[in-house]
Amino acid sequence: MASALVLRAAALSALLCGSFLSAAPAVPTQRIMGVDYVSLQAAGDALGLRATSSLLGRNFTLSGPSHRVDLEVNSRDILVDGLRVFLGDPTVGRDGRLYVSRTDFEFRLIPFLRPEMAGPPPAHPRIIAIDPGHGGKDPGKQNFRLGIMEKTCTLQVAFRLKRLLEAGGYKVVMTRTDDRQLEPDKVADLPRRAEIANLAHADLFVSIHFNAIANDTRTTGSEVYSFVPEFQRSSNSWSDRKDDSLREVSPANRQDAWNALFAHAVHRQLMSNLHTMDRGEKIMHLAVLRPLRCPGILVESAFLSNDSEARRVATPAFQEKIAAAFLAGINDYARILDSIRPAPQKPTKP
Repeated sequence: MASALVLRAAALSALLCGSFLSAAPAVPTQRIMGVDYVSLQAAGDALGLRATSSLLGRNFTLSGPSHRVDLEVNSRDILVDGLRVFLGDPTVGRDGRLYVSRTDFEFRLIPFLRPEMAGPPPAHPRIIAIDPGHGGKDPGKQNFRLGIMEKTCTLQVAFRLKRLLEAGGYKVVMTRTDDRQLEPDKVADLPRRAEIANLAHADLFVSIHFNAIANDTRTTGSEVYSFVPEFQRSSNSWSDRKDDSLREVSPANRQDAWNALFAHAVHRQLMSNLHTMDRGEKIMHLAVLRPLRCPGILVESAFLSNDSEARRVATPAFQEKIAAAFLAGINDYARILDSIRPAPQKPTKP
């Protein structure tokens, strides 16, 4: 009980200081295992969607004319319009009903399904910060068999994305334009990348990466990361069985809903353009995203530890597809913001 009061006090303090903004509709909550949960029925009513369950009561659906969400009891892995998304808290089944955490309702479901309910939208994006991951003495992931380094591929994709964005009318700032590390060590290097975006008054931040798993040459696919919403655990912490939730609000949490919307827009285009395995939208306490004052994501576009996928990554054609997917996702995000932004008021005649 004491810890819950501490969290509520911290949240109230952050709200009063303008750290974050939630305009989510009022829905009844139930405290389950120390977390505020919302019934799927109540969530559906608020979102204008119908909640249904399977005969066995383990699988549930939220659906309407434009959206469908598939959920399962005791799982964080859901499908939103066919895209794989990881919740911050597992769903809970009780008395034939399914519950999702209040935080997931506010910062996962609302941004995807009813973004106009997420609060005043950010400005139409005009300045895009591109972060080619790694560089210099930090090669990132490597495929030693093929001689492919992550730092080289991220920079190549970044230049392609820069060209496409500028042709589309965006202004671009890059955290690096050559093979170098920004700071002598990773602890300083990662937040420095966010600082460059903040100083440029960037509207969006995209950190480009490629994945690899040691001693695993079979895993493939793409995944998109955004910063963990306030007081939740990162996606990986559930596998590690270690609670890594933070007790303070980070600068990135001011954009929790828009981080999710941006990640979802890019995720959709990656799946459509690359035809890679969908490893989902995940959340992580990433140092490169934590200091951001704009929505930001980190994308692992493919696996270098898989030879077939690594060969594709090294080709100009596949790099162009990745860049085109980023551009399409940014454009989709911008269109959604424009569609939910209130129309300007016409001056009244005297």
